[in-house]
Amino acid sequence: MSLAAILYWFKTNIGGNHMKKNIHLIKGLLILFTAMLFVLACKKDKGAYDFDNQVNEFDGNAYEYLKAQPGVYDSLLKVADRITWLKDTLITPSDFTIFAPTNRSFTLALLNLNNLRTTQKKSNINLGNANLDQLDTLLNRYFISGRFSTDSLLLTDGASMQTIKYDYGMHAMEVNSNAYGFVHGGPKTIKYSDVKGSQYIVEWQRTTTQAVNIFTHNAVIHVLTPSHEFGFSEFTLRLNK
Repeated sequence: MSLAAILYWFKTNIGGNHMKKNIHLIKGLLILFTAMLFVLACKKDKGAYDFDNQVNEFDGNAYEYLKAQPGVYDSLLKVADRITWLKDTLITPSDFTIFAPTNRSFTLALLNLNNLRTTQKKSNINLGNANLDQLDTLLNRYFISGRFSTDSLLLTDGASMQTIKYDYGMHAMEVNSNAYGFVHGGPKTIKYSDVKGSQYIVEWQRTTTQAVNIFTHNAVIHVLTPSHEFGFSEFTLRLNK
């Protein structure tokens, strides 16, 4: 029964002259009505927190895993296939971590770059003809030496890490959301940062994951959110030559 229906019932059956005499009854019913709504809302919302922090294991190497996800990592693989050392790393036995950008991340970067180039009357750039040295520099920032699952990032300040080539500094920290009835009981995510050579967090470029802890024979893979623009805000600057 809605609040409007309750008020209409009182107006029809009790009348205005008796409202003051029944004020306590009205308050009691309204409190009961509010409590019922709260209970129903809690039951409805609880379903939103039904999650399972799965640890996914793939029977193959990192390259095989990426290839097995059509429509997700095509852009990443297209660039990796142009960079010999990176493709070799994805295939050979080793220990590394990938913060994997999806197709959407590359689409955003190319869109912003080519929108600017259009205003400058320059031809469009794609991943097949983009400067290979610049792609090498940027893609390297998503590949970290050593295996880092979320269990490796439990320190309050997170963990500093180095890329597998050029020893470029990056940073990652685990972030837990709150689930129903549990503080820090929600799905695990990672905040991943390009520190830009600075100790000041305000100067870092940061993104987050949408999936974590995918284990292959040679790597741990964390999937970055689709809203991340590939290159940590440097793609247009480096490729618009």
